[in-house]
Amino acid sequence: MPRITEDCVARIKESADIVELVGRYLQLRRSGYSWKACCPFHNEKTPSFHVNPARQSFHCFGCGAGGDAVKFLMMYENLDYPTALRRLADMNGVPVIEEEDDPELERKRRLRSRIIELNELAAAYFHSLLCRDQDASHVRQYLQSRAINIDIAKAWQLGWAPPNFKPLRDLADSRGFDAKLLTEAYLLGQGSEGVYPVFRDRLMFPIRNIRGEVVGFSGRVMQADKDPRKYVNTAETLAFRKGSLLFGLYKATAAIAKNGMSAVICEGQLDVIACHEKADVRNAIAGLGTAFTEEHARMLAKYARKATLCYDGDKAGIAASEKTYRKLAQAGLEVYWATLPSGEDPDSLITGSGPDALRDAIAAARPYLEVRVGRELIAAEGDANARAALVPRMADLASEISDNVRRDIAVADLATRLNVGLDSFRSLVTQILRDRKNSPTISLSRRQDEPDDSDADEVPESGQDAERAARPSSKVIPIQLHPTLRGLICMALSNRAAQDKLVDCIEELQEPIRTLSGGVLLQRVLEVLPEPGNSDARDSLADTLPPEQGAALRLIPLENFPEEGLDAYIADACARAAKDSILARIDSLRARIRDPQLSREDLLQCMKKMEKLQKLAVTQQEPL
Repeated sequence: MPRITEDCVARIKESADIVELVGRYLQLRRSGYSWKACCPFHNEKTPSFHVNPARQSFHCFGCGAGGDAVKFLMMYENLDYPTALRRLADMNGVPVIEEEDDPELERKRRLRSRIIELNELAAAYFHSLLCRDQDASHVRQYLQSRAINIDIAKAWQLGWAPPNFKPLRDLADSRGFDAKLLTEAYLLGQGSEGVYPVFRDRLMFPIRNIRGEVVGFSGRVMQADKDPRKYVNTAETLAFRKGSLLFGLYKATAAIAKNGMSAVICEGQLDVIACHEKADVRNAIAGLGTAFTEEHARMLAKYARKATLCYDGDKAGIAASEKTYRKLAQAGLEVYWATLPSGEDPDSLITGSGPDALRDAIAAARPYLEVRVGRELIAAEGDANARAALVPRMADLASEISDNVRRDIAVADLATRLNVGLDSFRSLVTQILRDRKNSPTISLSRRQDEPDDSDADEVPESGQDAERAARPSSKVIPIQLHPTLRGLICMALSNRAAQDKLVDCIEELQEPIRTLSGGVLLQRVLEVLPEPGNSDARDSLADTLPPEQGAALRLIPLENFPEEGLDAYIADACARAAKDSILARIDSLRARIRDPQLSREDLLQCMKKMEKLQKLAVTQQEPL
């Protein structure tokens, strides 16, 4: 039988969540940080069969059976190893790739193993230099300034890559590693002028996979004036794939399980180390760079059900947190946000205020969307345009939640906080989901003109690059216009007589403009009075508006309206808008009444207002 390739075997095993797999066959119950059931491999009345999500393994303390997901399938369904692998691949939608004793694939397997052996040697060499070499004193001083002592450096095998690469080359040669392998491992780079050392005068962080093997490095510059790249990571090799590795995960899996399947996500390696070693927050991890990928999220979802973001509170940190939230929410994780003091990251907060300050911030973390909408509302205070644009942005973020129940709860909470009707907000989320399903190639998590920032940690953190990192990551979504106001805007853009009539009706339109979606657009059109029927005039006005409003204005067509009956149509539309405005205010009050934090006094006032509006809605004259 053809053999499944080694890479494919690894993908099949990585795709498996042993709790989900065993749960298909047995009724599992939570027991601390593991799950238990009666063992299917021997008769028992008291459960002694345990499933450990942190180790992705099972073990029965009664009969001694144990192993990984493949082993469980082999035992439960009486399958041989290859068949169990294929069965697991089918369950998780992983295509099976086979080989017929391919010498090239065998060569790659051996090369990957040799790269890892070389990396282990390099990590030990770099670490010894950091601890003992006189020329590494500036690196030790830097670590001391970050309160990282020798014990911490040893625990994470931190090192120093010197400017002179010859000693490592000689050491590798003495152990049987040739220069070509140094290039394959990306310890040496290949340039137009020959080979060169990739890491020069850098603080070295060994990057380990989930099995603890050193598969690559991340190096932090020590003298920025000599190299503008703050961090340099190992390039793609047979052992290293940046998008599939999470820094610290190999150390954090047990702590994630002990903390209720919860992980803490930081922005960088030093923050992770600070969390583990200075604050005893040992469930902390980080991506390699600013971009948290879908593969990162899927990997983390095997070990965690909840993720708390500990990102900086600056613009770049908020932009990065949104991208990470989207990936995590799509992967099914609950996402929380730990609010750190302005200008602080986990490491600086521990240094300045002590480890309890960080632990308290993590313990007080709130759902990501709750914190995000709160910050956005504060920023939009008194700005009607900003508040109108906030509604579709938050709907877009809510739509990323893959779990239907959690998404509906988030939608209800956001509608209350945004003071908008639940039904209209829910319909907006549904429309975004429908559009995304109909256009699966379009990602809402990144604008089409926005460059990929998977290597953003390898460029200077200043100037245009910092500005790029601070850009909002979500695609511009046009605000949803109330149908009646959309019709009035269309008329005002298309017909001069309609413009004049609507200007005359501006007083009776004030309440609809204030309360209905698209009111600010109608007001701007009636203020500017662009040339009717002229698409360039419409688009010029759109350019002066916030992006979400401008996008909505450009979508409004220019049509020919007959002069006959125009006055009657506008009068009916104004009456309809007035009634819809009352209904929208009622819907908004209903949303506010559902707020559990609303005081009794405010609740009574809301109910009185709603009663008056309901009577007004009944007496409001229906349009003919």
